[in-house]
Formats: sequence, C-alpha cells, structure tokens
Amino acid sequence: MKTFWRHRVRGYREAAAFAAVAFVTLCAVGLIGFVMVLRPGAQELGVTFSWRYAQDLNMNPEDAFTAIVSELGVKRVRLPVYWSDIETSAEQWDFARLDRLMAIAAAHDVQVTLAIGMKVPRWPECYVPSFIDASDESVLNAAVYRYSQALIEHAKHYDALVGWQVENEPLFPYGDCPSPSLERLTHEVALVRGLDTTHPIMLTVSGEQEPWLDLSSLADTIGVSMYRFAYNDALGAVAFPYSPLYYRVHSLITKLYAKDVVISELQMEPWFTGDPQESSSMAIPFGVKDFVEHLDFARQTGIRSVLLWGSEWWYYEKVHGDSSLWDIAKQAFSESK
Repeated sequence: MKTFWRHRVRGYREAAAFAAVAFVTLCAVGLIGFVMVLRPGAQELGVTFSWRYAQDLNMNPEDAFTAIVSELGVKRVRLPVYWSDIETSAEQWDFARLDRLMAIAAAHDVQVTLAIGMKVPRWPECYVPSFIDASDESVLNAAVYRYSQALIEHAKHYDALVGWQVENEPLFPYGDCPSPSLERLTHEVALVRGLDTTHPIMLTVSGEQEPWLDLSSLADTIGVSMYRFAYNDALGAVAFPYSPLYYRVHSLITKLYAKDVVISELQMEPWFTGDPQESSSMAIPFGVKDFVEHLDFARQTGIRSVLLWGSEWWYYEKVHGDSSLWDIAKQAFSESK
C-alpha cells in the first residue's frame, strides 16, 4: 500500500512539473507570437541636440538649433545641460545659453526634455567643473546636488519643458567619469521630484549592454540607446547582433514596471575616433541607406517614441555642401506624427 501511494504521489509531482513547464512554454510561445504579430505603429520622432557638439563642429549652436527645429520640423528635443558651462565658478550660475535655446524651442512649439546632472550626452560624458575635486565622493556629491537644485529651480518654469532626464546611462561605466553610484542617482531623482512635481523623469540605459529593469522603479520613463554598430580600437567595427524582437520583448517587459519606454538615442551619424572635421577620424561611415535602415529597424521594435542621434552632424554636412542626410531627415520628420 505504501509503495502504491509513493508511486501515486510521484505521479502527481511529475504531472504538476510537466504542467508547469507546459504553462511556461505556452506563455513564452504566446508572448513571442503576440509581439511578432503586433503591427508597428507610427513613430514620434525627435532629436538630441548638443550645444557642445555644435561648437566642436565650429558652428553657432543657436543657428544650428534654429535650423533643426524650423527647417526639419522637429518638435521633440532632448537637450543636454553641461554642468561646467553652467557653474562657471563656485555657485556662480550662467544660464544665458540655456535660456536662449529654450526660448527658440518655445517659439517653435518644441517639447524639450532637459538632460541634467554630472553625466549627459556627448563625449566625454561627464562635465564636472574643474574647480570641483571629483576624486572626493562626498565633495562631488554635495556639488552635484547643489548644482541640480539651482538648475531645476531656474529651469522648471520654461514653457518648452516637458520632462527631465536625470544623468545619462548613470550606471553604465562609459566616458571620462567618476565611478557610478546608485545612491547618488537615487538622491538626485528624489531631489528633482521634490523640487518639481509637474514634470516626469526619464532614466536611460544602454539598450545593448545593460539590463533595462534596474532603474525602472525610480523612473517614469526608461530611455534606451539603440546602436547597430560600434568601434573598438582592438576589434575595429563591431555589429551588434540583436534583432528588433530583442528590443520589442524587452520593451513590453519593462513597461510592466515603468510607465513608458522610449528610444532615447538612435544611432544616425558616422562613428568618429577623433575630430569629426578630420575625414581620417571617421572609423565607420554613415549615409542615407544607413539612415533608412536604422529608422526601419527602430520602427520594427514597436517602440513609438524615438530620438535620433546626429542632428548636429546632418546640419554640419549641409552647411558644407552635402545635404543628403539633412534631406532624408526632413522627409522622415514630415512623415512622423
């Protein structure tokens, strides 16, 4: 009798285990099937604009920004704010350039997300003023918080402001930066929320090289970079192996925890290893064919909101006689909603 019941219990366990595996398998197949049949919708396109990069290309940032929002019809912009340009000496703030750019945005009905903090888009990523001792973490943290408070209190009333990005890929060890700190980031997010209850917060991750969920509990929106290729001195040009399905599945899962997922940085310019004005520094070219392919790749992910990377370069090329990227970008923005 005991042997009978042992076999019966074992049978129940095996049946339960089989049922659990079958359920998980069916759910996985169902999820994959669901995301595969979803039809990609219309994209909402925008750009990142860096006044530092415009200057590096020997252009007037206000002229370049005006052309991008007026001639291309761009209505969504991520605008990095460079700490070392704002805090020119200890607790002395210069908001003049930011004021001018935000006035241009407001005049053209552009929605702006301000990327703030120590680490923001464009190399070397971190822009700590030279008079701050970044090697002393307590000194650095206090300076970041003081700067962030001054900036938020000044900028939160801009008519064109629609949101904040706090730091850029803050836990990804990239750039000439101090070590990442989740504690510092958490404090910065709390500081922004305490000073401005109106505008949402975006946090960003490397779409190819980081987990997407780690910061979802802190943010309203998760922004992910989308790079099809990169360059490494040892390996040369390296293509990322991911398909649109990779991003689509990750996006659906992440939106269970955050309100939204956007592509915060879609690669849309050449890869340079030095001064972009020197042709020899162009490690990986980028043309109209690449532009179309990258945009179509992003569309297939089903992620609706996409910020394109490289608008300053398109304008630079146009000014210097090659308007091919500028023209295809203009067409893309005219077709987006």
